[in-house]
Amino acid sequence: MGRGSFWSLLAFLTLGTLWSPVPSGAHQGSQPHSIRIEGDITLGGLFPVHGKGPAGIPCGDIKKEKGVHRMEAMLYALDQINSDPEILPNITLGARILDTCSRDIYALEQSLTFVQALIQKDTSDIRCSNGEPPIIPKPERVIGVIGASASSVSIMVANILRLFAIPQISYASTAPELSDNNRYDYFSRVVPPDSYQAQAMVDIVKALGWNYVSTIASEGNYGESGVEAFSQISREAGKFLAVNS
Repeated sequence: MGRGSFWSLLAFLTLGTLWSPVPSGAHQGSQPHSIRIEGDITLGGLFPVHGKGPAGIPCGDIKKEKGVHRMEAMLYALDQINSDPEILPNITLGARILDTCSRDIYALEQSLTFVQALIQKDTSDIRCSNGEPPIIPKPERVIGVIGASASSVSIMVANILRLFAIPQISYASTAPELSDNNRYDYFSRVVPPDSYQAQAMVDIVKALGWNYVSTIASEGNYGESGVEAFSQISREAGKFLAVNS
């Protein structure tokens, strides 16, 4: 079996066990849904493998395209890097990938896993039954995080990662406020902000000669910030009136 096939099989088996949907009414534990790959250097990953669950349950159905496929892309990239001796000789990349379940608060709670190794804990007063100090395994250190998808999740997670100087790179978060380097100095992304999309929408409206536009936004940073940027640019253009519905 090829290495690429191995990772696909690994992802499939993991999704069928650790990331299986939680039945309605079932209790979901506090343990994070995760994939852990050993390596000399560990990268964190945040992906919406599941959608939002019903009331009282954090996670719902599996999201294939925006969750599973993107997660598999990271696994594939790690596999390609580790199999090429010229990229990182004698170094193996590992990963700790967590499921955000498309919820910002839930993702923040899970992301505390990434900073555990950087939190100093005083264990001087803790003793075993024989009087010896306990042997506490040190959590793995994450040097950077790939994710998240939704802007609201990236914003929430960025606020905790920046406190520990952990770089974060998003593959899909487009909220304009994430461009604020003073607030999100350890955040970067590989997609343009919504302001570019808003400018393109304004250009289309101007080209069509419309003088009145009514906008509808989805709830959250992506939709609300995008419409706000569109309205701001339209006011500056002064060619038409944009009204938020």
